[in-house]
Amino acid sequence: MEQEAPFHSENNRDRSGRIVPRWAADLVARLAQEAPTIVTRERLEKLLVDSGSSVPVDVALKRLLRLRWLRGVSVRGAFAFVPPGVDDIADRYIDLRGWHAKNPSAIFYLASDNAAWHLGYLDREPEGVTVWLPPNTTLPSGLRGKISNVKTRFPTDKIDARHVGPTADLLRKRRLDLLTWSAGLPAFGPEALIAQIASRPASFKSWVDLANKIGDLARDADIERLRVLLSASSASAQQRAAYLLRLGKRDDAATLLPAKIQPVEFGTGDTTSWDAITGVNDHLVARLMSANAKA
Repeated sequence: MEQEAPFHSENNRDRSGRIVPRWAADLVARLAQEAPTIVTRERLEKLLVDSGSSVPVDVALKRLLRLRWLRGVSVRGAFAFVPPGVDDIADRYIDLRGWHAKNPSAIFYLASDNAAWHLGYLDREPEGVTVWLPPNTTLPSGLRGKISNVKTRFPTDKIDARHVGPTADLLRKRRLDLLTWSAGLPAFGPEALIAQIASRPASFKSWVDLANKIGDLARDADIERLRVLLSASSASAQQRAAYLLRLGKRDDAATLLPAKIQPVEFGTGDTTSWDAITGVNDHLVARLMSANAKA
């Protein structure tokens, strides 16, 4: 077996002091040139062959992990590449990228607070990561407990980026880059976000921040796209969605209401604000909007 024989001159260390061993010089140079966020075991094996190395892939993985050129993620067979001059990877979505690298057909969307942050509706980046998955789809075992999964029903034929993601016009309006606005990952647009939080208000955490931007969220929503996404939701979700649009001064909010309206709760607590048009008894949003206005 080929022995690891690192050079010790400064030319064979990166700025963080990591050694580039002789057997891995071409491999690390190739990775540095390509700058992949994730390297799978299969990709590394091919790069080793292309570089003419006889080091087995599992041995190479152990060595590169020890030398800190690779960092493990929570998906088996996927590893984060730590480029030259970088001490560590500060990417909150690195585990999701690992999942996608190992399973390119995996479907997920950043949802809830994460989607709201990337769309510009929050002033502070939320903690944690929340995604939406299609029905009958589960997170890999390594991601469970690290990533939250919201359950929101959409029409089964409306679960691709053309329907749940933002439109190009909306991204331009909000001055967001079409390719990188959500850290390069698929994410909810305003309509899917409204459908989610109307269906499950407790799945959203950053209500204090969002209360300041309800007007922006309501104005950005396309009523017809929202109507389609809500068509598989409960009547109570449709009422809450209409209520959110009313809070945002949308004149067409009532067109989302179901044929029959029953009293619906929005959040919990003693303080309430009753809206007779939508039938929503709001314990949450109106008081936060009022508190923010006074502040």
